Amino acid sequence: MSGLPIDTTPLPANFPQDFLPDRSLLARLLGYAARNGTGNMLEIGAETGIPTGARTGKVTPMIHYARGMGLVTAEKARGRWHLHLSGLGEVVYAQDRYLDEAVTLWTLHLLLCRRAGPTSPARGIADPWFALFAEGGIRLGNPFERSAYREFLSERQGPKGYLRSLSGLVLRSYTEASCLAATNVLSVVDRDVYCRHPAPDDRSCFPAYTLALLMAWDALYPSDRQVSLDQLYQESRLLNILDWNLAQSEHWLAWMVNRGALRLDRLTGGIMALRLQETALAVRGLYDERI
Repeated sequence: MSGLPIDTTPLPANFPQDFLPDRSLLARLLGYAARNGTGNMLEIGAETGIPTGARTGKVTPMIHYARGMGLVTAEKARGRWHLHLSGLGEVVYAQDRYLDEAVTLWTLHLLLCRRAGPTSPARGIADPWFALFAEGGIRLGNPFERSAYREFLSERQGPKGYLRSLSGLVLRSYTEASCLAATNVLSVVDRDVYCRHPAPDDRSCFPAYTLALLMAWDALYPSDRQVSLDQLYQESRLLNILDWNLAQSEHWLAWMVNRGALRLDRLTGGIMALRLQETALAVRGLYDERI
């Protein structure tokens, strides 16, 4: 696997520019990145069919989504984007080119919600997503109102005019079939009222959860082979994003131990995790539990 490492650069808060993460457009962008495509917005739009204009359009937001989801690396110089598949992007492009499978969708969701390193206060790669799923549980409750989520974003970003539309866009990302609705992360309870749902305790999705855990380990404890599992969960907010408690994670933990990703020591009062697997191996094994 020759793909470049997964990008860890935080995205601008308003990177979507009112455009949803449409999987069909992301799939077209992956094909372009697979050819190591280089071009300005108009050239990329013409080659991929992603709608765009000289000043605005969907090309740049789709590049940012793909970057936040760990699928591509992207550099911009003199108005031209240079796109390449990451190692993860290579595997996804080879195994699920149209981004349809549950393990793919959960990978995209989890990586879009990941923490952007050990900064304080904690911020996400795509902070509106991180705010909702990683830190919004206690703050918003469940179910929650869109207005409460918008207020939470305002506390984090300041009173920006775009937050009204951005708050709605993040939520619609999980109710539109063309985006991430198949994850069943959110459902609509009433007008502008939403309910969060826990991640499935499904072995076919465990490789996605494991990849998210190892990537969080890379970002937070790059020099450590052994860490407190409770501390890793707390700092990464991964259980929050999965909407699980510690007991609900046991089946997945047993799976990781069985697959040789971790060794657990439960004799110290807490749970210490010894890392046995590198992230690149977890990337290659993303579809190993495919049914």
